[in-house]
Amino acid sequence: MTDHSNEKKAPRRRPPRIRLNAGAWSPLVDMIDVFPGHRGSSRHEELELYDAPIGIRFEIEEAVKSEPVLQATMEWEGTHVSPLYIWQRDGHYRLLYDSEGGQCYAVSDDAYNWTRPVLNEAEFNGSSENNLIANSCKGATGIFEDPNAPPEERFKAMGGRMYWRDPDTGEELSGEEPSQRIKAEQEQESYTGPRAEITGHMFAWTSPDGLHWTPFPEPLAYRPVNGGISARYDEHRGNYFAYIQLMGYPAELLEGIGVNRLEQGMQIRTIGFSRTSDFANWPAPKLVHHPDTEDPPDISFYGANYFPYPGRDDLHGMLIPIYHQIASTIDGQIAFSRDGLYWSRPERRPILPLGAEGDGDECMAHFWRSGLVELPDGYWACPYAAFSVIHDCPSDKVPELFPARQPQQIRWARWRPHRFCGIRAESEGCFSLPSLFRVHDELRLNYRCEPGGWIQIELLEKLPSLMLPDADPLPGFTFAECDRLTGDCEDQVVTWQGRSDISAAGEAVGIRVRMLGAKLFAYRV
Repeated sequence: MTDHSNEKKAPRRRPPRIRLNAGAWSPLVDMIDVFPGHRGSSRHEELELYDAPIGIRFEIEEAVKSEPVLQATMEWEGTHVSPLYIWQRDGHYRLLYDSEGGQCYAVSDDAYNWTRPVLNEAEFNGSSENNLIANSCKGATGIFEDPNAPPEERFKAMGGRMYWRDPDTGEELSGEEPSQRIKAEQEQESYTGPRAEITGHMFAWTSPDGLHWTPFPEPLAYRPVNGGISARYDEHRGNYFAYIQLMGYPAELLEGIGVNRLEQGMQIRTIGFSRTSDFANWPAPKLVHHPDTEDPPDISFYGANYFPYPGRDDLHGMLIPIYHQIASTIDGQIAFSRDGLYWSRPERRPILPLGAEGDGDECMAHFWRSGLVELPDGYWACPYAAFSVIHDCPSDKVPELFPARQPQQIRWARWRPHRFCGIRAESEGCFSLPSLFRVHDELRLNYRCEPGGWIQIELLEKLPSLMLPDADPLPGFTFAECDRLTGDCEDQVVTWQGRSDISAAGEAVGIRVRMLGAKLFAYRV
C-alpha cells in the first residue's frame, strides 16, 4: 500500500466572492446588501474613490395602524383584551385572545371584522352564552403550529409561571409574605430571618385545533420565565427554537470565551435564544440581543415577536416591544438577522410608535407573539394590544390619573410587502449592491419616489475588486441608458431604452444605484 501521508495536498480553490441568490425578493435591511466602496488606482494610475455609498441611509417604515378590530366590550372581557394567536383554516381567520375572564375565540373573513361565536363551553356569571374557551392554555404567552407533530398535538403553546418561595424550605409564599420578608432583609443589616426568592417553571400545552388544550404533564424547564415566548419548529434542522427573556440563569448552549456569563448578571430585560430536539426539555437560553450604548439607558426588551421573512429561508425578522422604564410606556422596534443568532436594528426608533392622546394606544402599543400575518388586502401585519394607561399604574390609581381611559383594543400594525425598511436618499445619493448570481432575466424593484424624485440603475458583470476597481458598466445597461423610475411601485421592471432583458449580463451581476428623493425597499434579480 502506498503511503501518501507526506504528500502535499493541493490547495483548495477559493470560491468566487459572489453572493448566492434564490431568486426571491431581497429587502434592504442591513449592510449585507451595501458595498462599502474603496479607494483604488484608476486605469490612468490616479487614486480614486469607487462604488462608495454616498448620501444614503437606512430608514424604517412606520407601521400603518388599523382602527381597533376588537375592543374589550363584553362583560367577561372586563377592560382587557390582548391577541395571543391568529391562524387561518377553511378560508377564515381565527383569533385566540386573552381577556380578564379567560381566553376567548373570534373568527373573521377579512381579519378586520371579527365575530365572537357562542361556544357554550365556559360559564361566566351563571351563563355559558359567550366565546370563552373551557380547556384553555391560560398562562401561555406564545403559540405556534408544529408541522412535525401528530395531529392531536398540531398546535403548541408555551408559557411560564413565576412565584416566590422560601429558599430553605421550598415552600411557596403568597399574599404579602414575600414583600414583608424582602423589606425586612433590606432594612436590617444583620438579617437572619426567613428570606424570599423568585422562582418558576416553563410550561406547555398541545392542541389539535387551537381551541381545546391539554397541558404537558411536566414543566419544560425548572426556571422562571418572564414575558413572552416566541417559538417555532425549524424544518431545516428538525428541532425547536425559542426566543425567551433571560432570568439570571447561565446559558447552557452556545458558550462564549472566558469566564463571563452575561445571562447570569443581566439586570435588564433582554432576549435569549434556546434550541432543543426534545420539546419536553429546554436548556437555559443564550443572550442574543440586548439594549446597547446606542439606546436610551432606560429601555428594556419586553419580549420578542419572531417571524421568518416571507419567501425567504435565510432571513429573519423580530418585532420587539420596547419598555421605557422611566415613562412606563411600550412601543415597538424591528430587528433583522441572517442566522437567527446575530440581530441588528436598522434604526433605534419606533416602527410602531405610540398614538396621540385619545387614540387608545397613547401609553402602550404592545406587539404580541403570533408572528406575521398576510392580510387579504395585501398588507403584512402583526396584531398589537393598545393601552391608554401606562404599564405600572396601580389599578386603584387609574380613575384618578387616567380619567379618559378607554377599553383595551386589538389593532393591526401593517406594512406593504417588503416595506419594513429601505435605503433612502433625501437629495442625490448612490450605492452599489455586491455581485450576486442572476436567477431572472429581469431586474425588479420595490421603491417609492417623492415628487420630482427618481431612481436609475446600471449593471456590471461583477462589482469591481480592490485590484481592478476602475470597471465600466455593461454596454446597454448604463445610467445614461436607464429609463428613470418615478412614482411609487411595489414591483417595477427596470428598463434601459425600453429593454428589460438582462440575460446578456451573464451568470452574475453587480448593481449600481443612483437616486434622488427616493427610497428603495427591495430588489429581485
